[in-house]
Amino acid sequence: MQLTILGSGTAIPSLTRGSPGLLVEAAGSSVLLDGGAGTLPRLLKAGITATELDRVFYTHLHPDHTGDLVPLLFALRNPAWWRIKPLYLTGPMGFLAFYEGLMRLYGDWIAPKTYELVLHETLTEVTDAEGFRVIPREVTHIQHSLCYRIESDDGKSLVFSGDTAYCDAMIEAAKGADLLVLECAAPDEQPSKVHLTPTEAGRIAALSGCRRLALTHFYPICEAYDLLTPCKKVFDGEVILAEDLMRLSV
Repeated sequence: MQLTILGSGTAIPSLTRGSPGLLVEAAGSSVLLDGGAGTLPRLLKAGITATELDRVFYTHLHPDHTGDLVPLLFALRNPAWWRIKPLYLTGPMGFLAFYEGLMRLYGDWIAPKTYELVLHETLTEVTDAEGFRVIPREVTHIQHSLCYRIESDDGKSLVFSGDTAYCDAMIEAAKGADLLVLECAAPDEQPSKVHLTPTEAGRIAALSGCRRLALTHFYPICEAYDLLTPCKKVFDGEVILAEDLMRLSV
């Protein structure tokens, strides 16, 4: 299983960090976790086109995590880029209403023509795919925010927090993960009620017993602070600061 960080930033424009998005390549499938604005060109830089994507999972419906959904669906309408195989889109409760709202706005411009679009919303249902499965768990951010745990048939596990505050659900979801990817949107010096600080992320990692921790979703203010030291004070495993297009083996 391979992970590519497509976007390690936020909704705030940055020359170095794009909006959130992760590419997971598992058992021959390409899986996108979230997809803010600019995800599609970074996906191309990672060597994957939208016609090759198999599944997309959204952690929650904030614009910086869903911004490239309309461009994705519109791109797949272009005759030079038509898709044939089904595309599976999964999100939290409210995702179907969210999609229906987009359809009222854009109509036929984003409707699939040459492929089947399979939509699903869930809080707890596990997705069983060939060679891996995806396990959602509700975390504390906005209503119906999810984290996802991907487990491959060869025993590897990757967990992505999406956006979350410190909560027991995140610790449980990350138990024994080979790679835990946690948002870290705020430095310890300026904590947020709905996002993690380095110390909180480190505590989740320590209590979960994960092997490696990658921090991502950095607001620009994070660049002015040391994120590694407070995190490593509570977690003695490897800590990685995500960068756009960084590739990690799970």
